[in-house]
Amino acid sequence: MTPTEWLTLGEIGLGSAAVFPFLMKDWLNKRWIKKHSLPNCPATSQSSLPRMTVVICVRDEEMVIEGKLTDLSKQKYPRELLEVLVIDTGSGDNTMRLIEKWISNSPEFDPLVRLLSTTTVAGKSAAVNLGLAESHIDSEVFVLTDADSRLAPNSLEKIGRWFSNPDIGAVCGRQIPIGSDGKLLTKSQTYRDYYNRAREAESRMDSTPIFEGSLAAYRQSAINAGVVADANADDSQLALEARKKGLRAIHDPDLHFYEAVPTSISAIHSQRARRAQGLVRHIWRNVDFMFSNKQGMAMRMTMRTLFFTHIIMPFLILGSLACGLGTILTTALNLQDSSTLSMIVAMLNLSLFFAIFIPPFVVEVLQYKAIRSMNPVTSFAHAMAVLFWVHIRIVVGLKSHIWRPIKEIRESISLFDQQ
Repeated sequence: MTPTEWLTLGEIGLGSAAVFPFLMKDWLNKRWIKKHSLPNCPATSQSSLPRMTVVICVRDEEMVIEGKLTDLSKQKYPRELLEVLVIDTGSGDNTMRLIEKWISNSPEFDPLVRLLSTTTVAGKSAAVNLGLAESHIDSEVFVLTDADSRLAPNSLEKIGRWFSNPDIGAVCGRQIPIGSDGKLLTKSQTYRDYYNRAREAESRMDSTPIFEGSLAAYRQSAINAGVVADANADDSQLALEARKKGLRAIHDPDLHFYEAVPTSISAIHSQRARRAQGLVRHIWRNVDFMFSNKQGMAMRMTMRTLFFTHIIMPFLILGSLACGLGTILTTALNLQDSSTLSMIVAMLNLSLFFAIFIPPFVVEVLQYKAIRSMNPVTSFAHAMAVLFWVHIRIVVGLKSHIWRPIKEIRESISLFDQQ
């Protein structure tokens, strides 16, 4: 066999090793969801609901914070069982002044809200730990929600009902995306659909180790250890802390929150890179879950799947692309001896190479902001490139624990609030 043929086989083999398990797992997730149900969410009267602390971590959120507090004030949760901690992590705009103004105009909500500060730009992890330390001593449920998310009606009440089940240690909600015009998106998002199916199937099997921090709730007694500073993925860290205590951490597909999705590649890349780096570090830090008999077979398999999709799969894709690049080079160097098939393969490889590696390089290194939106193929390719990229960031010691608000998301949420 010629070098071009060997490289073509390597490309196909590594690519298949990456994609086939990914597709097979999605098929199994669909079957599992059809056959199995979530744990029981008890019907509970309002007088029986647990005391709850809601924490909002903010930094430069002047565009959306008033809308967030207004949205939260509409939740029908017993006021005597509720407290709200707004924790600033180094805002340099009018965020805190707007919060104080909103509180002064809302006498009913005024007694429930406390303003705290990390005093420096310390990142969300520091704010979460401060919230745990400052929450009411009798608070049974600790809720994290972002300033740029909005909650479906009765979300807090449903969270309270979940924690009436003693087996539940953590619950997170499901994102309903908001477009750039401030309206709910009805078009399916391929990546998000896969993500939601995976989290729901994991919840029905046992627990999900990955949480949606825009609306995540925890049994406070299970998470007193707090989160690892500067590590990101605070929501997922706390979910696994609850699971270590023998409780279940679940994704409820009917517990909705509304959140704007970025459309420009620069914003998509920024959001994905930060989240991916947190998740990769989270998975490596809890790699023992893949082998621990204490966690049960379902949890071990879930962690192995996450390790494959976040750690192994990007490198298989990279290897496949390297073989593809080799096919391009060997074809170019042997044009007279190359078959039509090898030429076609070489051109396809060249297209894939540009689709996968150029966007993150252009965005991260050159800060190019003009490209907008991605189709499902380039979105998947970009996700794999980002996962590879964050491994490099971790190795060289680059951190991404400081939250930087994305303007276009705030603009979309502001439009949503006005409708």
